[in-house]
Amino acid sequence: MHDASRFPLVRLRRRSVQPGYAFAWGAEMQRLLALKAPFVIVAEYCADEPADDLRLRSAWLRSNRSALAMYCRGLIVIEPRIEARASTREIVRGMCSGSGMRLVVVSGMRVANELAPVLLKHLGPDLSKPPSIAKPRLQMP
Repeated sequence: MHDASRFPLVRLRRRSVQPGYAFAWGAEMQRLLALKAPFVIVAEYCADEPADDLRLRSAWLRSNRSALAMYCRGLIVIEPRIEARASTREIVRGMCSGSGMRLVVVSGMRVANELAPVLLKHLGPDLSKPPSIAKPRLQMP
């Protein structure tokens, strides 16, 4: 399902998006996180993803938020149709909300290949520091 032959660039194969695939997808994501190395996921947008799989994947992303924040530097979604990119971005943002992943929608694999190293340079959380429990302060403009 995931092609990690060019790790840290991991590509979700579109043909693997079949009804009922969400459980296998979650297991593969667990294996990626178990590598404990930064990576970027590239996926073609699939407008006809089954609703049950979409809900399961969204729940998995939310429940694995801290591990994703540490190792997944971003999700690059390919949407070749320029008129559909804004709506695709909103749909995928809704699915990924609460996961902590960076999201970018691009026109094709060439752009994704150029963007992946940029996302990989972003640092994850500093694991040497304990997590802050203080409330964030509001800043005035």
